[in-house]
Amino acid sequence: MSGRRARLVWFVGLWCAGVATLAVIAFAIRAVIF
Repeated sequence: MSGRRARLVWFVGLWCAGVATLAVIAFAIRAVIF
């Protein structure tokens, strides 16, 4: 059970990091375009 929970926490952390990276990239592109 703990292994599954650790994997879930790792997956959520990775997903949040990916979303944050995409948000930063989109903000940078918008800043460059506009």
